[in-house]
Amino acid sequence: MPRKYWVVRDHHVSVVPGHSRDAMWRFGLHLSPPSSSITTSSSSSLAAETSIKQVEKVKEDTSLTRWEKAENEVLVLKKQLEAATQRNSTLEDRISHLDVALKECVRQLRQVREEQEQKVQEAVVKKTGEWESTKAELETKLSNVHAQLQAPKSEASSVICSDLGPKLDAAEKENVALKAEVLSMSEELELRIIEHDLSTQAAETVSKRHLESIRRYATNDLKSFSASSVCVESFDDRQSDVGDRLVAVENDVQKASCLEPSDCEPCHSESWASALITELDHFKKEKSFRKNLMVSSGELDLTDDFLEMERLAALPDADSGSCSHGVGPALDQNRSDEVTLKSELEAMINRTAELEEELEKKEEEKEKLEMALSQWQKQLETSWSQLNEVEMRLTELNNMLSAAQKSKQAVEEEARITHERMEVTESRLMDVEEEMKNLLLNDQLLQEEVERERALSAENEAKCGELEDENINMKRDAELQHEIEIQRVAVSDEQLKVKQEQELAVAASQFAGARRLFSSLAQQLKSLAAVDDFFADSDPMCNHTDEGLLSPENELHHLSSPPVLISAEQR
Repeated sequence: MPRKYWVVRDHHVSVVPGHSRDAMWRFGLHLSPPSSSITTSSSSSLAAETSIKQVEKVKEDTSLTRWEKAENEVLVLKKQLEAATQRNSTLEDRISHLDVALKECVRQLRQVREEQEQKVQEAVVKKTGEWESTKAELETKLSNVHAQLQAPKSEASSVICSDLGPKLDAAEKENVALKAEVLSMSEELELRIIEHDLSTQAAETVSKRHLESIRRYATNDLKSFSASSVCVESFDDRQSDVGDRLVAVENDVQKASCLEPSDCEPCHSESWASALITELDHFKKEKSFRKNLMVSSGELDLTDDFLEMERLAALPDADSGSCSHGVGPALDQNRSDEVTLKSELEAMINRTAELEEELEKKEEEKEKLEMALSQWQKQLETSWSQLNEVEMRLTELNNMLSAAQKSKQAVEEEARITHERMEVTESRLMDVEEEMKNLLLNDQLLQEEVERERALSAENEAKCGELEDENINMKRDAELQHEIEIQRVAVSDEQLKVKQEQELAVAASQFAGARRLFSSLAQQLKSLAAVDDFFADSDPMCNHTDEGLLSPENELHHLSSPPVLISAEQR
């Protein structure tokens, strides 16, 4: 038979000896005065018995309802405990699965990080090896190219210094000597030209006078020999030939005077000498000048020939006038001067020819040196082109190195990003572990709270058992007292009144003890209500409670409310 919690309302009954009748009227009992009969006393005793039974029934009903409510609360608490244990088990399973998954993720992350670090190190080592090998190759090529460039430079400088140095010095010295010689020859030539001009002017004056004499002689011949036709015809032919010759001589003289003017010849010679001194490239101009000199000398020879022919033509006519005898010595003197001038001109022409040959040799040497210099320049250009190619190759390798460095930086950036991701995942893992720890702590707290509630429920059960025992004892005592009171009612009403007052006092004391017990039970119920609130906060499923259960405040109010006794007449 299950135990029952006997929960009794708080009945505060105060029994005062001077107010027994008022206390009886409070319980709904109408007591007869002492002078009534035995029947009235027996009826009053029966009414008291019925009221006591009614009170006992009410107590039993209230205790049964309270017991049922307590059982329902215990069942609800058991259900909540089972739900909490189930939830804890599911949480533990989830925590174990999460722990395994997190360990696997951490292992995979560590493995991936190690693989990436190994790949990065291998790539860096490979690229550094390739870069060092290419750098060594380029350095060797660069050193070879520099050596190749330095060798032709040193050879060219040595050859130029060894060959061209003395040759240039000798050429400069010879050039200075030639310049001095050319200056002296130009001065001498100027003097000779001036002398030649004077002689030609004298010859021209002489020829003009001779022509005038010839013309006079011709006019005299025409006047004296007009009778003879044969002599006249022969003389006319000869005179015409002589006139033609004179015209030709005049033209030649004019040409010579135009080609070699006495005023402009020193300036021309000086300009030619200065051009010959300053630049050897104007050698053609010098040749043209020498040709002009030769032409002028040839023209002078022609004038000499014409003068000789005129002299020969004038010899048969020596008897024609006295002027021809005066011209002959002057012509001989001019002829001798012209011969000396011719010899000097020939010597000068030979000297200039020799100088031309020397200049041609110098030009040939210069051309050879220029060819050698051009060859060395070509070799230098080829070496520069090779150097440019090497520099281009070096720039390409530098570009490749920069690209490799960029790829290395990209790999390092990826490694850094993966490292950051791993740190984030590790931080998340730490957060999850912290959450797991918090959940475990909450679980432990809930288990401790459940243990405490179990201990409290066990204590409440023990107290309920004690209350049941006390209630049974109270029932027995009440029955015994009721029997005693019935027996005493038969003796006298006074004794009955005394007994009733005593019973009421005992009941009041018992009710006070029961009130104290119920106050302690109310406090325990308050603690149970706090536990219910805690479970309601932890699980939404525990929020619903039985509407029939009373709150601790209602129970206290119910316990503190006074009992209502119903008399037999009212029933």
